[in-house]
Amino acid sequence: MKKFILLLVFGIFISSSSFSQTRAERKQAKKERIENQYSETKALIESGNFKFEAKWAIPLGNDISNLGLSIPGGSAIFQGGRVDISNNSNMVSIDGNNADVYLPYFGRVFFPKRVSNERGIQYKGEIEDYTVDYNEKKKIIILKFKANSPGDFLKFIYRINYGGSTTLTVNSTNRQTISYNGRLVQNSTEITKN
Repeated sequence: MKKFILLLVFGIFISSSSFSQTRAERKQAKKERIENQYSETKALIESGNFKFEAKWAIPLGNDISNLGLSIPGGSAIFQGGRVDISNNSNMVSIDGNNADVYLPYFGRVFFPKRVSNERGIQYKGEIEDYTVDYNEKKKIIILKFKANSPGDFLKFIYRINYGGSTTLTVNSTNRQTISYNGRLVQNSTEITKN
């Protein structure tokens, strides 16, 4: 009986020490994976040629979401204060100092006469005040730029995590603020200035 208890204690000790090693190894592997993904995302941004593809739009006010629930099929599109836009064309494409923007818009327009009836946020042309801040400790990148379209001034603020998952907030002088969730990907087309 003593041998059995001794073997059992020895077996538990061996398995717990091997479990600790695999746990430490898993932790190290996760750290290396995050570091690699962060390096890839940094390289994509530093290339100056990338595209943001939105999956969700998050309007500032809940009144838009409540309105969407009254539309037939709206509950499939409007979920928890956000709108599924993955099946719509949407993107912010950056190529050097130029941007090509088309994002669907859900929210209030303060000055409708200043904003053309584009059914979304559209811009194609040069961007200003392009800045990138890297937080090496948290592996987060903050990217900002401004665009001055006819009748509207737009400010774009990206919060990009290590793997490219991104939240984009768009501020406008004529529209209510809106955010989008999506991903950064390699841009495959060059932007021609209008």
